[in-house]
Amino acid sequence: MTVRYLLPVALCSALVLAACENRADAPSLPNPDAGNPEAFSDPSSDADASSGPMTPQELEQRREEIEQDAQRRFDDIMDQTRQAGDDLVQLGDDAMTNLSEGMNSAADSIERQIDALVESAAQRRDEALTDAQKLDIVANVRNAAEEATRALGRSEAEITAAGETAEARTRTVLGVD
Repeated sequence: MTVRYLLPVALCSALVLAACENRADAPSLPNPDAGNPEAFSDPSSDADASSGPMTPQELEQRREEIEQDAQRRFDDIMDQTRQAGDDLVQLGDDAMTNLSEGMNSAADSIERQIDALVESAAQRRDEALTDAQKLDIVANVRNAAEEATRALGRSEAEITAAGETAEARTRTVLGVD
């Protein structure tokens, strides 16, 4: 029975001894909680260590160098900011130019459509039309001009103006008062 108790104790002891003999080296990865030793290095180690402390003239010269560097960087940033602002202004100008060209081309499109409607009404002028037929043609031309203007997404005032223009021109072409 003693063997029964001694055998597990002997095995545990052997395992502990084996674990102690095969020690692993320190891990190759740095400990993230240990910090960065390079971040805490002495800033004066970057300077000439053999020269010792800086004289007042050297300090003044170094201060002027830093100020000049800062001014140069500030000027660069201001130039970049001005250029970005100029680019934005140019984009805005281009957008407004495109928008007004689009508006002008839409207005030209409406005028062309009204011209086409009036021309088709003028072709019927020579036919023997009654006054009622002429008024129907005038109403149809007005409705067509208003619908064409509405299809271009114009305001109600512009739609009405296009209809009135088409009606007036058609009345003149057909000789209706």
